[in-house]
Amino acid sequence: MTTKIDIQIISDSETENAVQADVSSRTAYLSAIEHDGKIFAVITWIANRELGLKKPEWVIPISSVAHQTMPDTSAPCRWRLTDPLPSSLFDGSASRQVRRQFGVEPAPNIAFKLKRQHH
Repeated sequence: MTTKIDIQIISDSETENAVQADVSSRTAYLSAIEHDGKIFAVITWIANRELGLKKPEWVIPISSVAHQTMPDTSAPCRWRLTDPLPSSLFDGSASRQVRRQFGVEPAPNIAFKLKRQHH
């Protein structure tokens, strides 16, 4: 039985390390994606090396959490989440209640080209 993966490929709307968040008292940088006019911070990715694609698995709409937009264009990130995020959101152990508290939702059905690894 084969599963058809129906994905829309958008390779130019991911901004790596655009979102700064505190995760278990460490600073983390998350990719931001733009979809349907909304900005999402990507919590986890699924990669398919054979196809050369990755797709976001879980995302947080920036609008659903307390955040700051960084006014300085030379800042390392464009948004900073002001509420700390629990590490359980990243390792898959977060309860449905915790995911709901932070506005986590399944990612939109889009994929991005994997960057080539240089050795």
